[in-house]
Amino acid sequence: MLRKENSKQISAQDEYYYEKTVPHDHLLRQINKAVDFSFIRILLSDRYSKHRGRPAEEPEFMFKICLLEYLYNLSDVQVIEHIRVNLAYRWFLGLNIDDDLPDDTTISYFRVNRVGIDKFQQIFQQIINQCIEYGLMKAKPTRAIIDSTHIIADVAIPTWLTLVRQALKKVIDDLNLVDQAKATYFQQRYEVLWEDLKGKTRDEKLPYVLELATQIVKVAGALLNKTEYSNSSVIMLQKVILDREETARDRIISVVDPEARTGHKSDMRKIQGYKDHIMIDEESEFITAVKVTPANAEDGDQLMSLITQFKEAHDVFPKEITADKAYWFGKNLRFLYKNNIIGHISWMKTRQSISSLFSPEDFRFSPEKMEVTCPNGITTNRFRDRTKERQKGYEFRFVKSQCHGCSLRSRCTTSKTLRNVFISDYYFDYKRGREHYQTVEYKIASKNRWLIERRHADKVRNHGLRRSRYRGLERTSIHALISSIASNIKRMSRLIFEKDTHLHRDKSALLDNF
Repeated sequence: MLRKENSKQISAQDEYYYEKTVPHDHLLRQINKAVDFSFIRILLSDRYSKHRGRPAEEPEFMFKICLLEYLYNLSDVQVIEHIRVNLAYRWFLGLNIDDDLPDDTTISYFRVNRVGIDKFQQIFQQIINQCIEYGLMKAKPTRAIIDSTHIIADVAIPTWLTLVRQALKKVIDDLNLVDQAKATYFQQRYEVLWEDLKGKTRDEKLPYVLELATQIVKVAGALLNKTEYSNSSVIMLQKVILDREETARDRIISVVDPEARTGHKSDMRKIQGYKDHIMIDEESEFITAVKVTPANAEDGDQLMSLITQFKEAHDVFPKEITADKAYWFGKNLRFLYKNNIIGHISWMKTRQSISSLFSPEDFRFSPEKMEVTCPNGITTNRFRDRTKERQKGYEFRFVKSQCHGCSLRSRCTTSKTLRNVFISDYYFDYKRGREHYQTVEYKIASKNRWLIERRHADKVRNHGLRRSRYRGLERTSIHALISSIASNIKRMSRLIFEKDTHLHRDKSALLDNF
């Protein structure tokens, strides 16, 4: 239950000590002056009972504790310890020197249950609104930049054998709730099997453990489906078993955090956890949209989501978008074109372009006649539909008789029989994108793409982004949002402080001239 109003007030004596000990240019004084946190109480009022329970800690007070954690990269336990002895923290929270502090478990409950991802998203957008009101950012941004960085999952990554064993143990524990006899039977079988496998390598042990796990899935799945107990452990074990197949995709990497995935930072470097996708306003460098995905998600799939997120919050699209070649998707180029957004997206060249062979863009496509003309002027209307999600379009075919004796054959194909040309549904969107890639406007915009790396670096180095503090996609999303909020608030307060400092100096200089 919330109190009718915030009754916390610093005594005159404690205010005197704070005035003497907390510098006037301290970051927390800058933040307190620049940011209006009063909206948080109104925003979170529906998360508290109006008539039942003991009076809860003030939402604004609790949010400021969460903010302190990310401003100074502290844990729930550490931030309480620091507040006890740090006068700047106590002043920022509106505490007297002898006021009691909440337990660190209260912070976790507040963050997940009182606020949650939806409310943190609203708090994030409210801070952006205040930046706009201060004139630090334009209400109609000219150019935005999009990119992502990785977040390491808060788990130890096990071997395949250990992963299967951990998932198997979870199923036996759940099975014990509904049928102790069968749970005991499988536990004993597992222990005997593990004893028999002593001296074998991991690869030699794995098939035997997988066989037992498959049997447990059949028995436990049938029993748990008939009860009120969750069968999530069975589903997870079943997926872990299927993930051993060579064709498996989207593999689980941990039973502790089953939503974390393995992605690739480069051909040689893997990332295990999540990705933080952000959009920033190029001029002000404020982060304007945030989305977290598992690490194996495509960067390009997030472009429309980030832009739409900003549009829903502020009812306006950025005029221009800058992104690297990971966002070179036909659906992205079409989305930008339909919404009158100029897309400064790096061109991802095809395999043929890299190998100096003619690529699909070298062929002229006529959608009216449904035919394709090669660089040597030969035309074909033989085609078949391609319906795969990633490769929707038409595959045109030039037969041997058409290509025989062609002077450009060595530059077109290495096949002795025919040449296939894939024409994407986004053929003309790619064409517009390639043409824009050659313009001066693109080159100017691409030179500023590095600015988003600075925002990522700030979140990683100063606000704890690199490793998730929590487990699961939703809680990792909260982690990334608070990190972005902290980064934006810090930047906002410092810009206002610098602006006020310059104004004060200008006034002093003006008075000195009289």
